[in-house]
Amino acid sequence: MEPPEERPPSSNEPDSPDFDVERRWVKRANRDADAFVTVGDDGARSPGEDEQLIEEERLHRVIPRVKPRTTEELETQPPPKQHYPTHVGEALRELWATREVVLTFVERDLRVRYKQAALGAFWAIVQPIMLMVIFSVVFGKIAKVGSEGLPYPAFSYAALVPWSLFTSSISYATSGVVGNSAIIRKIHMPREIFALSGILSSGVDYAVSMVILIVMLAFYGIYPAVSWIALPVVLAVLAMLMIGVSLVAAAVTVYFRDTRYGIPLLMQILLYATPVAYPISKMVGPCERVAGLTQPQCGVLHGFWADAYQFLNPLAPIMNGFRRVMAHGQWPEWSPLGVAAGVSFVGMCGAYWWYKRIDRTFADVI
Repeated sequence: MEPPEERPPSSNEPDSPDFDVERRWVKRANRDADAFVTVGDDGARSPGEDEQLIEEERLHRVIPRVKPRTTEELETQPPPKQHYPTHVGEALRELWATREVVLTFVERDLRVRYKQAALGAFWAIVQPIMLMVIFSVVFGKIAKVGSEGLPYPAFSYAALVPWSLFTSSISYATSGVVGNSAIIRKIHMPREIFALSGILSSGVDYAVSMVILIVMLAFYGIYPAVSWIALPVVLAVLAMLMIGVSLVAAAVTVYFRDTRYGIPLLMQILLYATPVAYPISKMVGPCERVAGLTQPQCGVLHGFWADAYQFLNPLAPIMNGFRRVMAHGQWPEWSPLGVAAGVSFVGMCGAYWWYKRIDRTFADVI
C-alpha cells in the first residue's frame, strides 16, 4: 500500500476549500482502515480480505490505460525495409574455413545412425538389396520388362546403388536444419553444414554399397572396364543435383513442416519415372519385337516427349549412365548427360544463393 498522505490543515468553515480537502482525506483514511480489518460473525476483528483487491485497484490507478496508436498516427515513419546483399564468395570462404566442423557433423551422424545397431553399417545396403530382390521378382519375372541382356539382379542393382545415395541424401538433408534447431539458435556457423553433412554421411553408405555391387558384378562375370573411368564424372553430376535439391528441401522444411511427409512420396514417384527398375528403352525406345509376345513393344513416350524425356528428367541420363558404365562397360550418353550436368550446376548455384539469402532467418522461425 502507498504511504498515507499528509493531513491538510483543518478548517472550521464548511464552505472553505480547505474543509473539502480535509473531508476527502478523512473519507479515504477511513476506507483504507476498513480495508485491512473486517468484523467477523462473532464480532472479532480479523485481517481484511479485500487487501488484494485494493492493491489491484491502486495499480490500475497508477498505470494509465493508453490506447495504442496506429502507424498513421505516429509522428515519424518507420525506415523502409532493407535488402541485404548475399555474398556467395564470402559464404564459400566461410564454409571452407569450417570444413572440420562439417567432418565432425558427418562423424556424429554416422555414430547416431548406427548406435546400438547390431548389424551396424550393414543397414546401408539392406534397402537397395531388398529393392533388388523385389524388382527381380516383380519386374524381372512377372512383368518381364527386360534387362538389356544382363542378369536382372546386376541390371537393377547397378542403378539402385546411386538411387539410394540420392534418396538418403535428400531424406537426411530435409530434417537437417530442423533437427539441429538448438545449435542454430545458439551458435553462429554456416547453416548449409547440416545439409552437406547429410550428403557426405550418405556417401559413406554409398561406398559400402559399391563394394557389394562390384562383388555382384564379378559373380555374374562382369569385370572392370575402361569405361569405369567415367564413373567420377557421372557421380559429380549426381552430387551437384543432390546439393541443389537438398538445400531447397532443407530450407523449405523450416517454414513448411509438411515437406517431411511430401518428400518420401515424391521420391516414390521419381523412382518409377526414372529408369531404375526398367531399361530406358521402355520409356523412349523404338518399337521392337520380343520373343513370346505377338505385339511389338514400344516406348511409353513418343514424338517430342520421347526426345525431351532425358532432358526434362536429369535423373534419367544419370541413372542410365551409371548402368552403362558399371554393368555394360560402355561410355555414358554424353549429350543427355551434359544437359543434366548443366541443369544440375545451374540448379545448385541458384539453390545455394537462395539458401544463403534466407538462412539468416532460420533462428527466428524454428
